[in-house]
Amino acid sequence: MLAAGVALVSATAGCTRFFDDEDTDTTDDLVAHAPADSTVLTHLDTSAIAAADDAQQVLDDLATVDPDHVDGVTASIEAQTGLGPLAAAEVLVFAVADAESDTTAILESDWTEAHVVESLEETTGHEYERVTDEDEPARYEPAQTPAEDSSEAALEPSALGVCGDGRFIVGDVDAVRASLAIHSDDAAAVSGPIRDAYDDARGAQIAVASESSGSPIPAEYASLVGLNTDIFDEVEAVGRSYTAVEAGVALEVRFHVGDERDATELETVLNGALPVLGELDAELEAAREDVMISRDETVVEVVYEGDANAVFALLDEV
Repeated sequence: MLAAGVALVSATAGCTRFFDDEDTDTTDDLVAHAPADSTVLTHLDTSAIAAADDAQQVLDDLATVDPDHVDGVTASIEAQTGLGPLAAAEVLVFAVADAESDTTAILESDWTEAHVVESLEETTGHEYERVTDEDEPARYEPAQTPAEDSSEAALEPSALGVCGDGRFIVGDVDAVRASLAIHSDDAAAVSGPIRDAYDDARGAQIAVASESSGSPIPAEYASLVGLNTDIFDEVEAVGRSYTAVEAGVALEVRFHVGDERDATELETVLNGALPVLGELDAELEAAREDVMISRDETVVEVVYEGDANAVFALLDEV
C-alpha cells in the first residue's frame, strides 16, 4: 500500500517566522527545521482546512484516503501536547530513523511559549524545565521520569523546542534536539530527493514525502498478471498531495526517479498496471478512466480527482 510506503524564545539562533511559498529554501519554511536524516515529511495546511465551510468533513474525507497522516498525526499531536493541531496555522511532521516516536511536529501558531509549556505539563502530568542556556534556542524536557510502575511510565513524554514567536517543535527528545541543532549550524536540514518530493507536493491541504520502499503493487498481484515491478527499486522518493474538493479528493502522486530512462519505464509499467489491477478492484476500475499518468523528465505523476473511497483504492494499488 502506497499510504504505508510513503508509508508534521529567548534567542532565535537563526530561526525566523512566517511562511513564504515563493522561497522554499529560507528558514521561514517549516521544512528548514527538519533534520537531514528525515525519512518522512508530512505537511498539513491547517489554516486552509480550518477555513473550509465544514472543516470536520474535510478532515473526514482526507482521513478516508490516508488515516495515518490525518487521524494518526492529529491525534498524536493532541495526545502529546493537549493542543489541537487545527488551532495552529500550519504543521509539519517529520520522522527520523530509530526515533522513539514517528510524530515529531513543527507547529506555526499564535501560541505563547508559556501556554505551550503549561499545556504539556497539564497533559503529561510532568513538570517541564528549560535545559538550554539563555543564548540558545529554548528546549524544555520533563524534569523527571515517572516510576516504572506508574500509569504514565508507558508514555514517553515529549520534548519541546522553541524557535521564534509561535513556532514550536514537539516530539521525540532526540528529534527535537536534532531540529534545534540546525539553527546552531551544528547540523544540516533535510535535502536531496525527499526534499525535492516535498517541495513538488506542496500547495495542497496535505502533502507527504517519503523515501521509496520499493513496489507499491502487491507481489501476488504483480505475479498474477506478469508485471515486472523491479523498476520501483529505482524510485528515490515519493511525494503525494491531496485536497478535499466538491467531487471528493484531488490526488497527485509523484515518483522521483534518478534518470529519464528509468522514469520512462516506470511510466510504462504504471500505464500497464492500472487496467489489470482494475479487474481486481471494482472501485479502482470505476475510477480508472479518470486517472492520468504523465512524465516530466525524471518525475512520473499520477493524478486523479473523485470519490474519496476511489482515491483510497488507487493509493492502495498505485
